[in-house]
Amino acid sequence: MTSKLLATSLTATIAGTLLVASPVRADDDDAFGALSEKEQARIDRGEIVVQVEKTTNALKHFRAVGQIKAPASKVYAAFTDYARYPEIFKLKETQILSRKGNVLNVRAVLGLPWPIGDRWVTNATTLSPETLSFSYRRVEGTVLEYEGTIEVVPKGPKLSQVYYAAKGDPGIPLLPTWLLNRFQESLLPDSIQRVRDFLGTN
Repeated sequence: MTSKLLATSLTATIAGTLLVASPVRADDDDAFGALSEKEQARIDRGEIVVQVEKTTNALKHFRAVGQIKAPASKVYAAFTDYARYPEIFKLKETQILSRKGNVLNVRAVLGLPWPIGDRWVTNATTLSPETLSFSYRRVEGTVLEYEGTIEVVPKGPKLSQVYYAAKGDPGIPLLPTWLLNRFQESLLPDSIQRVRDFLGTN
């Protein structure tokens, strides 16, 4: 399997998993830089803008920012509806293992193509419904690293702007760091697009 085909396959299959250690916050402009006027204009036109963390680390956080034509409460509900993740994000399986208040342990199984095979991860997720945001971090699994945050910002009665920052390593042997970064760069906007599709918006 070529690197391009592998990246495409991973993007299509793992789109929801990053949602389920101290993550970079989605609203952290120090890590990513504030959105420029041109970037915001692109977002207003319906594009999803991807920013790269300003760091010398090889594996980087990425932030995707895009709008969804739906109330913020409805968008947040979709991103936190873990029982429907297989439907929304095309995962093989998800299960809420435990919940204590707004802290959940969610197990997700990724059905990856041969010769990679299934990968799984359990994420500890902390919900902050008062700010329409949440953060997550990997606690165990064959996936080596997953962490990130999502924030939904109301832009009007039926318009929301989503900030999604994440970093992940699916634990595939011999997969180079540059390809992991390339994968993440396409993964994050794909996740926002899947919620658009689920809610029936453009």
